[in-house]
Amino acid sequence: MNAVFLIALLFQNADYAPALKASADAQRREVQLRQVASVAASRPGPSVAEENSKQFAAARDEELVGKFNKLINTLMDFADAYKDGKAADVKKAQAVRRAWLELEKSEAIFQDARKK
Repeated sequence: MNAVFLIALLFQNADYAPALKASADAQRREVQLRQVASVAASRPGPSVAEENSKQFAAARDEELVGKFNKLINTLMDFADAYKDGKAADVKKAQAVRRAWLELEKSEAIFQDARKK
């Protein structure tokens, strides 16, 4: 039975249209990928100044996120203390103010608003 199946496969038409189309598409995609790779390889890499500015911007963003998270956490602590005690905790209110001022000092948006 296996021999009959193998002989049938040998006599199968090799010019079957979907198979040819699929192989042509695969070759076309491979050529396109090679072109993209060659263009990407020929581009000059980012300069040192660009890399430094990206790293600086990422560090500033990380600093802003950290200060903002600190402000949010102190606000949540203040709100929890207020809910529990039904009175404002002065130390927690001062901590909120310090966190807000720290965020304000670090961001140019707040500094421009203060100058006007």
